[in-house]
Amino acid sequence: MNAGSCEAAVLEPQTLIARARDLTGLTDFGNDLSFMAGFQRLVEAVETMDPPPQLRQTVSEKIVGLLATRLRYIEDEKRHPEITQQDLGDPLIVCGLPRTGTTITYDLLCLDPSARAPREWEWYIPWPAPEEANFESDPRIGQVQAIYENWLKHAPQLADIQRMDCTQPGECNHGMMLHFASTNFPAELGVPDFARWLQETVPDGQYRTHRRMLQQFQWKGPKGRWTLKSPQHLMDLPGLLQAYPGAMLVWTHRDPVLTFSSLSSMIAGFLAAVGGANDLAAIGRSVVDTWCAAMARATEARSGDPALEGRIVDLAHRDVVSDPMAAIEHIYSRFDLPFSVQHRDRIARFLAENPAANRLGRHRHSPEQFGIDPAEVHARLAGYYTRYGHLFDHS
Repeated sequence: MNAGSCEAAVLEPQTLIARARDLTGLTDFGNDLSFMAGFQRLVEAVETMDPPPQLRQTVSEKIVGLLATRLRYIEDEKRHPEITQQDLGDPLIVCGLPRTGTTITYDLLCLDPSARAPREWEWYIPWPAPEEANFESDPRIGQVQAIYENWLKHAPQLADIQRMDCTQPGECNHGMMLHFASTNFPAELGVPDFARWLQETVPDGQYRTHRRMLQQFQWKGPKGRWTLKSPQHLMDLPGLLQAYPGAMLVWTHRDPVLTFSSLSSMIAGFLAAVGGANDLAAIGRSVVDTWCAAMARATEARSGDPALEGRIVDLAHRDVVSDPMAAIEHIYSRFDLPFSVQHRDRIARFLAENPAANRLGRHRHSPEQFGIDPAEVHARLAGYYTRYGHLFDHS
């Protein structure tokens, strides 16, 4: 969506709201205005950066597009109240840290014929509601893929780090952008002040927006058991379970030092693609602060909540890599889900066609490259290492 004009570089909340209203011809954001906290924080954080014109334009267009989508969602609800009556069931949710085997785990779970995973293009352009009849040929696929191709043009190293195919199952943190509460903003735009806000805050209402998006996707789109993924869920596991009391959570584990280094490399690629600042030490600092806060919060939440603990299965990265089929079977057994022959066959075919060495290209990175101190990570996550360190080695 291009909402740009000579006015597009203006980053002021009321101006951005006015532009979204002009773009849509709508005015009503509904009764739940909890998204405004993150919206205002994001605008302030971007202005504090004194961003270059390209980044300012990108952020302005993105924010106006998100506000416009919220307006359109409310209008859809008014015209079609059945949307918010959609029963979302009990989703299966992968919630490990980035770079811990979450992608392959998610891919294999999504091969279940009964699974319904949001595609990346749905998360990125979540209005209008997707329709089952043209789901595989929706014009948004080409629009979002063009964005990916532009990123690759400016940062070709992303192809070795992140799968750039918008038809693949997508992460919930893309959807959290609609609530202005997503880790995507720091990852794709920088905005260190916004990253600090996410580290310190559990945004109110984020899972109401999350549920609303799934209802929009389910209304006319394909049906099935929602199968989801995002490391951001670690930031608010109690809120996730409150929104989805029957949720089945899969927490993948790997030494955080390795995951922080890999994630920093990925973020550096995204920032290069959008013309943002690319201070490697600052990227590493933000990654460590953000995800140490998330991991500490999640570890504490589990230890104090037996109901939450009972909804989680732990999965070692090494086990996912060494025997993916057995890892998925373990998940299904733990949650008493049927593991069908068709699902097994699909997994076997996928693994044969996607050998581990070829899933992504060579991705070279090191903690030192991003100023990441392993001793600091171990100290900040002492509780996590004590409780879950048996699931990974420290090499």
